[in-house]
Amino acid sequence: MLNAHQSYKTAAIATADRGKLVIMIYDHCIKWTKKAEEELASSQVEKMVRAVQRVQNGLTELMCALDMEKGGDIAKNLFRLYEFYSRHLTEAIKDRSAGHLQEVMGMMSALREAWLVAVENVRREDHGSLSEKAGSQLSLVS
Repeated sequence: MLNAHQSYKTAAIATADRGKLVIMIYDHCIKWTKKAEEELASSQVEKMVRAVQRVQNGLTELMCALDMEKGGDIAKNLFRLYEFYSRHLTEAIKDRSAGHLQEVMGMMSALREAWLVAVENVRREDHGSLSEKAGSQLSLVS
């Protein structure tokens, strides 16, 4: 069953568009931040650290995905925000702080929602421009 689940996840990642991949990484980070909080609550510090490392790996992926040239100030600000999240998570480990984990999770959840809206808007715009192109091509054929 695990192999089938892993195959499904691999296929979902391989076929996802860029916006969907960003949201998937946010989902990964949020899931593992929750897991880190659960492990901390049950005094499983080593497991909490491993969960935080998985979140930080996701943050690294988000940082690497930024296009600093095209993204301008937005990309630079996201990069700084992801760095802040990573430092805050390191502090969560050092201080054994559920509060730090909750703060990062809350901020990432809010940003994930913003990404969902942005991705949907881009899809809508792309669909609209495709419809306009199709309509103009039809008028050329008529």
